[in-house]
Amino acid sequence: MKKVSQMRAFGSLLSWLYKKPATVDGLFGFIAPASRGFPKRNSDLCTGCGACNERCSSGATSIADKDAIRTMSIDTLRCIFCARCADICPEGALDFTFKSEIPDNVPDNMYFFGITDSKEIPEISKGIVRHICLSHTIDEQSQSIETTLPLQKCPVCGEILPVSEKFLEVVSQRTLEHLQPDAAEIVREDMKKYLRTCISCRREMSKEWNTYPRKFI
Repeated sequence: MKKVSQMRAFGSLLSWLYKKPATVDGLFGFIAPASRGFPKRNSDLCTGCGACNERCSSGATSIADKDAIRTMSIDTLRCIFCARCADICPEGALDFTFKSEIPDNVPDNMYFFGITDSKEIPEISKGIVRHICLSHTIDEQSQSIETTLPLQKCPVCGEILPVSEKFLEVVSQRTLEHLQPDAAEIVREDMKKYLRTCISCRREMSKEWNTYPRKFI
């Protein structure tokens, strides 16, 4: 049975060799009913935690730390619109929409697959085609959606921590929300001293600050 199936597949392959090239009857830019749209990040909600970068299916997201600034980027030409980043984001800062923030800077006559007349493309699809064509030559760079966040500096030694200030604020808030009032008060005072300091300074200052865990024994 398997051999028969293989022979049929081989026969179909040979038959296609003698047929003319076929094209899909329709215009490029069609939007499927289940399309998610393009990625969009709410900079007010993003903490730079990096969960989206870990979950990204196509390597479209990236994190770069430079000069105490973290830059979260999404390369729109690498994005496959799987929306895994939006699903994993703990702050709900990522969404997919057809209203992109990318500037509309591509002429109407620059589209893929020989479609040169903008009138041939339905209005609902023009935005989609434009975004895909934003980088239509090798010389042009991909468009990206970027969010910048300041990284936390250790108040003792000045070392730059690999986390953003906003991320530590969220960590502090959510930690205290899940503690009993008495314990929350103790932890709140301790976190004021050690949460924003580097690991080395925490270790050296824990005795002086009275933040070491054994104090509860």
